[in-house]
Amino acid sequence: MIHYGDQVAVNSLSFEVEKGSVYGLIGPNGAGKTTTMKAIATLIEPTYGEIFVDEISVLHQPEKARKIIGYMPDFPPVYEDLRIEEFCDLFAHAYGLQRDARSKKVDECLRLTNLLEKRRAFCKTLSRGMKQRALLAKTLVHEPSVLLLDEPAANLDPKGRFDLRTLLRRLASSGKTVLISSHILSELEGLCDSIGIMKKGSMTHSGSLEEITVSASTSVVIRLELTHPFPSLKSILLEYPSVSQVKSPENEERIFEITHLGDKTQAAALLTALTGAGAKICGFQLMKSKMEDLFLGLESNQILGDTDS
Repeated sequence: MIHYGDQVAVNSLSFEVEKGSVYGLIGPNGAGKTTTMKAIATLIEPTYGEIFVDEISVLHQPEKARKIIGYMPDFPPVYEDLRIEEFCDLFAHAYGLQRDARSKKVDECLRLTNLLEKRRAFCKTLSRGMKQRALLAKTLVHEPSVLLLDEPAANLDPKGRFDLRTLLRRLASSGKTVLISSHILSELEGLCDSIGIMKKGSMTHSGSLEEITVSASTSVVIRLELTHPFPSLKSILLEYPSVSQVKSPENEERIFEITHLGDKTQAAALLTALTGAGAKICGFQLMKSKMEDLFLGLESNQILGDTDS
């Protein structure tokens, strides 16, 4: 629990992020995402509760925790009178890296963020997107095992966002744990292993996108293609409580879209029933739920209720 005066900013929040995974925090403005990240980064102290990062207590061993945490806040400043390489070197020095190690690590981080050719440029000459990449580079210089990234894709162009997504997946594959918040929900959908939806300082849903879709009682669409028309298909499917609608796009007799409330196991049961009844199926695709749909459901009171604060 975290208070700002009499206001409760984060309340009864509990979640875990697996090592080597990417976890996305989403929610409306004022949900408590940034406050949560600041608390994990040791910048603010919870009123009650405990935070562990790789089994290290953030509250009782903050210095030890900071050594393994890389924190990139939302809209942070850069030192405009420094060159990019000097800016990164400053933070590497602050983390205790020796001169030779600093030079090597700065080069590596500038290469990772596609800033090597710009290394001698002054920070004040950079676009907002370039500054964002410089901030990510300095976040990586001390080789943190845990990354806390608050809106890291802000101000990046489409290629920059693609490069960031590729880099974060590579870092996660190497064993780093990434906690990221973003309003660019399409980016999170292609990046995150799990997500958490926050509202008014509490975590309302946490898990994989599929798990949250099911727990939030939202439907998914199954696209079904037959080799030959099968007239009894609709009547068979609508016997299942998890199926709310079966329709044929443009009255196509061999292609159907099934609105389904359930998980993959229940979807497989539908396939088994149809093939058992004699349907010749050549395509069966469980359409992925879009993260935008979950967020819009949150905003329109379909999942989480009133979001006014």
